[in-house]
Amino acid sequence: MHAPVLDYLLSTLRAHRAAGTAHPEAALDMEAYILHVIRLADQRALSGAEALVAANRAMNAALGLPSLQDARHEPR
Repeated sequence: MHAPVLDYLLSTLRAHRAAGTAHPEAALDMEAYILHVIRLADQRALSGAEALVAANRAMNAALGLPSLQDARHEPR
């Protein structure tokens, strides 16, 4: 059984992605990473502390990337 804080971090990242405050592709990939961390924590392959650190770093990485404008939509 994993810590509830991992579910909280996952839902927070999903909320940021839905609100558009996180880079969409990075947030989607980091969601998959956090889900993988949760599975590893459930299997006891990671300790609770290791899982928390990994999930927190993934969330901060996704939130730290700026959204870049697509060059195809810029006037020439």
